[in-house]
Amino acid sequence: MIGNLRRIWRMVIITIWTAWVVQRARFRARFGPFDFPAGLQYWGRGATRILGIDAHVTGTPTPPTRGRLIVANHSTPLDIIALMGLFKGHFLANHKTRKAPVIGYAAELVGTIFVDRDDKRSGANAIRTMRRLLEDKRTVIVFPEGTTHGGDEVHAFQRGAFLAAKGLDVEIIPVGLAYPPGNEFTQRSLGEHARGFLSRKVNRCWVVVGEPFDAQEAIRDEDFVRGRVQELVYQARRSAS
Repeated sequence: MIGNLRRIWRMVIITIWTAWVVQRARFRARFGPFDFPAGLQYWGRGATRILGIDAHVTGTPTPPTRGRLIVANHSTPLDIIALMGLFKGHFLANHKTRKAPVIGYAAELVGTIFVDRDDKRSGANAIRTMRRLLEDKRTVIVFPEGTTHGGDEVHAFQRGAFLAAKGLDVEIIPVGLAYPPGNEFTQRSLGEHARGFLSRKVNRCWVVVGEPFDAQEAIRDEDFVRGRVQELVYQARRSAS
């Protein structure tokens, strides 16, 4: 009973919060350029509190001085919100997110890059958009595994995100995330998974932010980046123990 009430309350509050942030962004945009990444971070920090995300962070994200890619493992949609609150950047997201009520419009407003991984043209457009952002010294947050996985093994990375940085003065910041066992999004439906984290009193998350390195290292060998993320995931799991 308590879990159901908490779930309903959070759904109402997150909808109100998202609508407020959207309207606030639209109002500010009338008077000049709006900082989309800052708006996303603002929404993420509020959503973190509403959803009861208790993120234990090791490592301090430094202010960007050049374009950068935040590269992380992917276990649950909560990864997105946890990283929103830490980094001021644009997300690469599945195109289906755009159709989500309220959240989809908010994601589009704050400059999310949508991609259909089954459509080569969509993938090429996403890479071009990411490249423009990186050239403009922006931050782009990606999950190169392409989908969520259970457990602590970091699966093979897709190359698209790294190709966007080819030849650019860009740094990569690896991030590892870990959750209590069973909190990952795997075989269950997204609705069932969402009911779980909306009903849970606290959604604990351990995040380890690694040291930055030049993106050209990843272009030459994406397994090097995967290895760095894997080390950070293991470190996050040790912190959770």
